[in-house]
Amino acid sequence: MKKLFKEYIYLENLSPTQINEINNFNNNTDIKYENLTNCEICSSKKISILFNNDRYGIKQKTCVCNNCGFIFSNPRMTQKSTEYFYNSDLYRLIYDGSGKNFDREQIFKNILYEMRNYKPLLPKKPDFSNYYSNLYFDFINREIKDFETVLDIGCGKGKKLIDFNSLGKKTYGIEPSKTYHKVHNELGLNTKTGFIKEVEGKYDLVTLTHVFEHLTELKKQVNHLYNITNKYLFIEVPGHVKKLQSIQNAHNYYFSLNTLNYFFLNNNFKLVNIDYARDNEFIYALYKKTDQKIEIMFNKTSELKMVKNIIRKYSFKYIIIKILKVIKIEKIVKEFYSNLKKILKSN
Repeated sequence: MKKLFKEYIYLENLSPTQINEINNFNNNTDIKYENLTNCEICSSKKISILFNNDRYGIKQKTCVCNNCGFIFSNPRMTQKSTEYFYNSDLYRLIYDGSGKNFDREQIFKNILYEMRNYKPLLPKKPDFSNYYSNLYFDFINREIKDFETVLDIGCGKGKKLIDFNSLGKKTYGIEPSKTYHKVHNELGLNTKTGFIKEVEGKYDLVTLTHVFEHLTELKKQVNHLYNITNKYLFIEVPGHVKKLQSIQNAHNYYFSLNTLNYFFLNNNFKLVNIDYARDNEFIYALYKKTDQKIEIMFNKTSELKMVKNIIRKYSFKYIIIKILKVIKIEKIVKEFYSNLKKILKSN
């Protein structure tokens, strides 16, 4: 495979404990990986490596299909290793920087306090100019009203369940974290511990917020989602519309509006609406289940054009940052732009 870039430049500022945990993860022989030989959209074997690391410095290759522009991790963790990654403390140790001070009981108490004091807001007109936590809620309630039961897959702290409960909906959730599940029990939320494959029954609205990009074998997963969806399916994923800014080892796929639609519109779902937050490019998509088989031709030409344009812009930034590193003023420039963004946002 051809390499386009040696490293990913949008790196997080890491604590010493995070750096230690990431080094441990990179050298963890219990984590197993699998290689993909074909693109999951067009089956092409023409694949190039974009990056050798993610934004945390974890050794994770991100690739792009040279035939259709689909971006994905390769190799990626096996399903067994993925479940271990989320069931154990690994995920939290890496991303929240708690390291050896990790205290599951204290985290449980903090989350419980937060959720007991959470006050759901009434839905309003969605504003996609800037991301906010309830954007998903405003988007869904603008588009549809005819649903009574809601299943949230990867329900996290339980916030979305509380949001929909406030509208009188019957809510259900599934979440791999035992700590979160303990919080749900204290709050009286109807959830169980597990993964998407363990979901049974049918629900009027099924939601996956920052979950779909973590899965494997997407076509198989979409078929399962079809079977458990009674009416509507909502997906929120970190996207790439103009830039590449969400590269991390836990993400197996990186979607554009086109590639996300491909997996659902070709599997008995029709699009209700799709949009994205302009500042962080999170994609929001709502689909309706249909009995009609719709064959959608994926426009490889337009997707490749868009991806090449994103890579071109990244190339320019890549060169600038490499130069700044050589002359040792990268941190100063980054801090300046960070402060400038805060000032502009406050105004």
